[in-house]
Amino acid sequence: MTSFSFLVSDSPLKEVDYSGITEVTVGELKKIYPITENTPAQPWHSMDDHVRILHAADASAFGELVISLCKDPPFDLTLYTEKQYTYWIEGHWKGKFLSDFVAYIKAHIQAHKNVELLIFWAGDGEEKMVERTIRIEDIEPKHLEMFKQEENIRVYFV
Repeated sequence: MTSFSFLVSDSPLKEVDYSGITEVTVGELKKIYPITENTPAQPWHSMDDHVRILHAADASAFGELVISLCKDPPFDLTLYTEKQYTYWIEGHWKGKFLSDFVAYIKAHIQAHKNVELLIFWAGDGEEKMVERTIRIEDIEPKHLEMFKQEENIRVYFV
């Protein structure tokens, strides 16, 4: 079983990436991190300068908020929604992630767009969803943290 988190909507939503992960060439990376006494050679130092790789300044980037269009949804998603637009929610549900997610909801979600937050475990067929409603202007990080702790939840933003 796998836990999934999505925003689903009747209309397109804004995609965001607060991770700081970027695609760079090996040549650019060699300029940022040249081999020195303090920086030992890395496997990419022997690669061609034109090869493109993903770069993050530090490991914390992997926990930051990323909301991106889902082009290959899990098959179980159709058990929970028929909405046209589906967006992955990625990151660690704590700290800055939660604050950024609240700011995103307040800035980019309007009640008339019928946006829902879906968090569910996929792999065992359809599960009963707990349904919650929250006013967009009232949402706080503690609410998102609470929603994430539910096993299978649908949150309506009003």
